[in-house]
Amino acid sequence: MQLTPGMIESEDGMVPAQLLADLFYSVHAPAAYRFSGKSNPDDPFGFWLAKIDSEILNAVPAFKQLWLTIDQHITHGAYRIYHMLVNANNFGDCPTVHVDIPADKPDAEGYYTVLYYANDEWQADWSGETVFYNDQRDDIVRSVYPRPGRITVFDSRIPHVSRTPSRNCPMVRYTIAIKVVGKDQV
Repeated sequence: MQLTPGMIESEDGMVPAQLLADLFYSVHAPAAYRFSGKSNPDDPFGFWLAKIDSEILNAVPAFKQLWLTIDQHITHGAYRIYHMLVNANNFGDCPTVHVDIPADKPDAEGYYTVLYYANDEWQADWSGETVFYNDQRDDIVRSVYPRPGRITVFDSRIPHVSRTPSRNCPMVRYTIAIKVVGKDQV
């Protein structure tokens, strides 16, 4: 996979079965971190998130192995993590359409989001898709099903939203968002 402006690409099978299981356990029963923030602190219906810093990344072997896998197959040693999160979406949460690019660099190229779908099972009736919009945010350009172990990589400037699980879903929808930038960029 090559990182290119405007891209939205998904890949299945990059994460081995044991790592998929270890990642689900690491997000479902966290030991080295806690879900302590909301997607929007002013919105009571925002979803829970946990910021993953370099200390936590190195303390959770599954997180470290995920990054090594991504760096080997996607970023090829040319990118660094500038922000990493574990997101937890429940039925009734109300995520909003947003971009992942840093606010002080709204037009900057070279920022990408690597989204890992961390649940160990998912069914179509549970919803939970990631929906991507055009720049005007008035039309859907792509929707990605949250297949366990799937990795979706996209240009961080693309407006998107996670759809919450349906009422039928018996579990939290977990993703790990790894936001990267070229090592040659500040």
